[in-house]
Amino acid sequence: MKFKARRFYILAASAIIILILFTAAIEKYMPSSSKTSALLNKLKSAAAALSGESSVHLECKSTAEFPCVVKYLHYLRYLPVSVSSSGKYGYDFSFPVPKDLQKAADSYKWNPQNPFILGAITQYIEASGMLHDGEYAKPQINGKLLSELKKSAEKGEFDPYPWKWILVRQAAKGEIVELYENGRKVFSSPANTGEFATTPDGTWYVFLRFSSTAMSGLSPSLISMKVYESLKLKHPRMVGCLDGHPVKWVAYNDSGIKYADYFNGGIALHYIARSRYGFPQSAGCVELPYDNARFLHKNIGYGTIVTVLGTAGRAATKQKSGAAASASGACTQAKVQAKPAESPSSYSAHKDKTVTVNDKNSSS
Repeated sequence: MKFKARRFYILAASAIIILILFTAAIEKYMPSSSKTSALLNKLKSAAAALSGESSVHLECKSTAEFPCVVKYLHYLRYLPVSVSSSGKYGYDFSFPVPKDLQKAADSYKWNPQNPFILGAITQYIEASGMLHDGEYAKPQINGKLLSELKKSAEKGEFDPYPWKWILVRQAAKGEIVELYENGRKVFSSPANTGEFATTPDGTWYVFLRFSSTAMSGLSPSLISMKVYESLKLKHPRMVGCLDGHPVKWVAYNDSGIKYADYFNGGIALHYIARSRYGFPQSAGCVELPYDNARFLHKNIGYGTIVTVLGTAGRAATKQKSGAAASASGACTQAKVQAKPAESPSSYSAHKDKTVTVNDKNSSS
């Protein structure tokens, strides 16, 4: 019996060593891709299972739910961050990341409103089969989530996918969207963001996805100060000020919107037909060419982190012929007179069902 047990442990140890070496070779020599990263994660999980790591019963001494949820998310690799010797979590990623990602992560406090933590929860919910395209994700930190995470930890159900991050770089021209997997850039596409700084800077996570949908709302159109003053007296709700420019709100209703990934209220990454891409021309959404939008949609998921940079301090508004820009300080309305964005809770909760949302993104 002793000989058989010894033989078993030798074989198990050999298998672990082979898996580790094989994984390291793939990571070093194979090109980075979503499939490669997923394979690496599975191999690492298999090695952890053989070594007994996944069978470890994790104890969380805290009586509060939040630190325990974070502990399990970290253990299951949905939060790829380091832990200090004192047990404090922080955004020192477990792989090299771009400076923009590190800066974005550092700008958020470590609390239940942190988009990186909420995104990790959303990723876990989707990977567990509890969330599908067309359903609105609203991650909540509670006892039920903690119980599910604990069960997954005990079973060794690690995150099967690479950790993904989308960076939207805004500019007057040359706007792009980049996709990173485990800190490595794997995709880049020209893109359009909102005119008049209607795509705000910040970091969010994907909470709603549709392969096909419709959008309606109000799109800003640049007008002269003369027209602005006239309409302001007669129809004050028809005009407003955006980024110091007088605009008129024009209603739109666009069908056939493809590959929509909502990350900030009614703002989404999606395809819409344009003659050119790469400069501000939407009413807030991030637009991509068809093939690129399809690729991005198929290679990200719920909870994917989206960071937008570049709004502040740039003149990104496209000047339309026949419409005069306002004089400096002439259009200083404190609040935009726009139709309120539709509440996320009113989105459809049915898979692949076309919905109408007020994301203020016009194709005109």
